[in-house]
Amino acid sequence: MKKANNFHGWKTVFDFTFHQASKGGAFRIVTALVSVVILGIFIVANLLVAKPDEEKVIEPSTITQVYIQDSSGLTEMDFRLYEEALNGPAFAEISFEYQDVATKEELVAKAKQNSDTTLALAIYTNEDAFVLEALIPSESQIGKNEADELLQVISTAYQTGKLLQSGLSPEILSMVLTPVVTSYGEIGEEENVAAMVIQMIAPMLFGLMLYFMLLLYGQNISKSVSTEKTSKLVESLLTSVHPYALITGKVLAITSMAIMQFLIWVISIVAGLYGGNYIAKQVYPGYESSVIEIINFLKENIGESALSLPAVILAVLFFCVGFLFYCVLAGLAGCMVTKPEEASSTQTLFQMPVIISWLVCYLASAAGNLEIIRVARFIPFTAPFCIPVDLITGAASLTTGLISLAILCIFTLLTIMLSARIFKGLVLFTGEKVNLKMLANVLKNKG
Repeated sequence: MKKANNFHGWKTVFDFTFHQASKGGAFRIVTALVSVVILGIFIVANLLVAKPDEEKVIEPSTITQVYIQDSSGLTEMDFRLYEEALNGPAFAEISFEYQDVATKEELVAKAKQNSDTTLALAIYTNEDAFVLEALIPSESQIGKNEADELLQVISTAYQTGKLLQSGLSPEILSMVLTPVVTSYGEIGEEENVAAMVIQMIAPMLFGLMLYFMLLLYGQNISKSVSTEKTSKLVESLLTSVHPYALITGKVLAITSMAIMQFLIWVISIVAGLYGGNYIAKQVYPGYESSVIEIINFLKENIGESALSLPAVILAVLFFCVGFLFYCVLAGLAGCMVTKPEEASSTQTLFQMPVIISWLVCYLASAAGNLEIIRVARFIPFTAPFCIPVDLITGAASLTTGLISLAILCIFTLLTIMLSARIFKGLVLFTGEKVNLKMLANVLKNKG
């Protein structure tokens, strides 16, 4: 009963700390401004992606006629029969005419005499190839790029024509021209590519997000606790409220602010994603956001409970409790400060578990080491970095999540009690350097 009474007054501390931290306009302005920016970015991004590309208008080629001199020895061929591109908008107006001339010079002269949009084409053989050479008369309107584009199309048609003249049937020719591709397959257990991708990326992204949140808000908690602890008013404060209630109220207040701000931004992301997709659909019918398509695909391919409502709710709850646990740990670091200048040095107690736990979870997931992940799910330090992701992706069952959550809650409560004991015990040691012997003596005394 005494222990329960030790937490009496935490709500008063919570209300006061929350009000003091959020009453300034900066917190509200930053939260609202970031939310609006996120919402706007997603809506604009959807509209920009949904906007169809303007159809490229294909201009007719400047070339209107091609004079051909063929000394290759093959039968004259109609290029239009062998290449569909020649009947398209770019080359549809071009006519092909074979000329009975002896030299290239005579061919070019005839082309120039005909018009300034006539191209000369010489076809001949050398030692190891057939050559198609485009010759542009002087003072012609034809550019080198246009001649090159036409030459590439004609060369394809010429290759097909050569094969036809070899006497191959249309069926055999179709087989000859069919491209060859390579592939490979593995016989055995089927691997889910979507699950593998999520297994690699999700822990890293989630871990980074949680790490930066803890880095930002954890320092505030540690600083707030250490500042109050080194204050001259702390003795008076401890006569009206127990350290359990003081630590609980202060940590919960700042944690609640952080989670509230984070959830507002997450809601803005979801609203922007789906709202932007809806608006884009109204403007450009038939559009579907690729991100939403990926989410739907993952939901269907990465596990039975993946992205289900119970899994998402439990993951969010676990994230909040896990964040609270590390915030309490930050408060514990602040409780060990006996001098203001020591505040930065005690941050290692809080930061090192964050870094190590994130690396263990991420590297184990990336390496596919399921044994480490299974153990990490039940360790309070590592669980916040792996359980929420595993729940959302379906890698962990709801039962596993609930058991791990219960363990995390117990350790969070024990850390609060440890922090309060140290907070109260070190009040009389203000200005002295904390050592293990001092901490042992403090913990021996009953709070």
